[in-house]
Amino acid sequence: MSKEGESIVVIGRVMREWGLKGEMIVQPLTFDPERFLKLKDVFVQIQDIIEHKKLKSVKPYRNNILISIEECNTPEDVRRYRGALIKIKESESPKLPEGVYYHYQIVGLSVYTVDGNYLGKITSIFATGSNDVYIVNNDDREYLIPAIKDVIREIDLEARKMIVKLMEVVEE
Repeated sequence: MSKEGESIVVIGRVMREWGLKGEMIVQPLTFDPERFLKLKDVFVQIQDIIEHKKLKSVKPYRNNILISIEECNTPEDVRRYRGALIKIKESESPKLPEGVYYHYQIVGLSVYTVDGNYLGKITSIFATGSNDVYIVNNDDREYLIPAIKDVIREIDLEARKMIVKLMEVVEE
């Protein structure tokens, strides 16, 4: 949560320092890395500590983003931020088309079959190239649920649940 009590969401991770002027390489964890170019400030989370920081500069760098934040003027200043998460207020996230969701909205949803059987909670998501796959865990089992229309029947963010139609398994 930000100081104002608004939810904040991850958009990047600090990889390492770059150059001699206190810049850091950030791996974008967002579908739109260009969003960094419009930012004036961010939240930086190191373990359980979240700091609000003004951005001094932002520019693309290969498949990453180079940023410099206030109070970071040397590579030594940046080292303490290695592995830190870069976050923004949820309200600063661009609106998505209907039926499209941010990962942070999906992780944590309870998953049920169309028959009402509880499968577990979505604990993580990985991309396969053609579609995402939701990792669903409960005490007994792990399910891999492809994020495709034939499988995902309903997503209710307010109720924090997803309804799925499991695919039939063909056994020889």
